[in-house]
Amino acid sequence: MRLGDALREMEVEEGPEGVRVRVDDRWHTISLKQIGHTGLYSLIVDDHPYEFFAEQRSGGFDIVIGSRAYSVLLEGRGRRVTPLPAAALEAEAQPAEWLVLSPMMGVVRQINVSAGDTVKAGDVLLVLEAMKMNNDLKAQRSGRVEEVYVSLGERVEGGRPLLRLTQD
Repeated sequence: MRLGDALREMEVEEGPEGVRVRVDDRWHTISLKQIGHTGLYSLIVDDHPYEFFAEQRSGGFDIVIGSRAYSVLLEGRGRRVTPLPAAALEAEAQPAEWLVLSPMMGVVRQINVSAGDTVKAGDVLLVLEAMKMNNDLKAQRSGRVEEVYVSLGERVEGGRPLLRLTQD
């Protein structure tokens, strides 16, 4: 598996105490639970919690942790992770397509874009109300809106895809 610029060996095993993952020579205890019927997951690694969004695709998964996206390729029928070739990693640094995920649970109060619209970095894409506060979700880079997955007044969970954009 490739973590940043480093190539790491990884192994997964299930035992009586649950699932363990070995990265290089160190074993970690993990627990993974899907949140609802979404692509949002809760991962606990050595008692440290993390949330991420995962979507299965041919040969692996696309994973979003915070605002960073990763591709995981699975090798054969096992659980070994194959590193991406260097050219693929460079292409992934600026993906041609990306999802805007809800950073929290809330209600969509305003949608400022439609499919086909061009946006610039910093443009407010939509407004999400959470705990009686309006939160502007802004474009992180320029691009074109391909799909809007939500509607006005809709309640969304954290990690839910809101929009799909492509590089302009």
